[in-house]
Amino acid sequence: MDSYWKNSEVTYDLYTDASFANANENRKSFSGYVSIMADACITWKNSRQDTGSLHTAQAEPIAGSEGVTESEWMWFLLEELGFKETRPIICWCDNKGAISIIKDPANHASTKHIETKGLYVREVHGKDGIMVKYCSTNDLVADALTKALRQTQFEKLRNLMGVRNLNMSSPSITQRVNED
Repeated sequence: MDSYWKNSEVTYDLYTDASFANANENRKSFSGYVSIMADACITWKNSRQDTGSLHTAQAEPIAGSEGVTESEWMWFLLEELGFKETRPIICWCDNKGAISIIKDPANHASTKHIETKGLYVREVHGKDGIMVKYCSTNDLVADALTKALRQTQFEKLRNLMGVRNLNMSSPSITQRVNED
């Protein structure tokens, strides 16, 4: 491994999102998360949630928990590879109600039915190097995994992920062969 990377501190951000009850057959929500390290997307996932939610603020912590468990695993791997840990990992969320549920569990009777694994993000917030913070929906890259977006918004989020179309800057192989 290049000694520059091994001895450098790198940024690591987690973006999580949920789309509420949009599975047509059973009205379950979808979760999505994107992990970005050194300005490039390194892990991502989109999946249907196992349990139902009564509102968006309940679906979002489930997505956050899925992303946090992936991020913790990723940090264990990065530490084994010699990367310096840069904590806290910021878990970005665009739902203020969900952030309230995560940060202050005492007065949220409406979350009693959420499975324990869905509230893992609540358990680790403020400890274990995880901090949940608010991010505007316009900049939440995980939105690209959970809902249909206008092309301009999708391209903006794709670029924020560090995903690039490598073929745009050079002619395709077919074009080069045809020119010769």
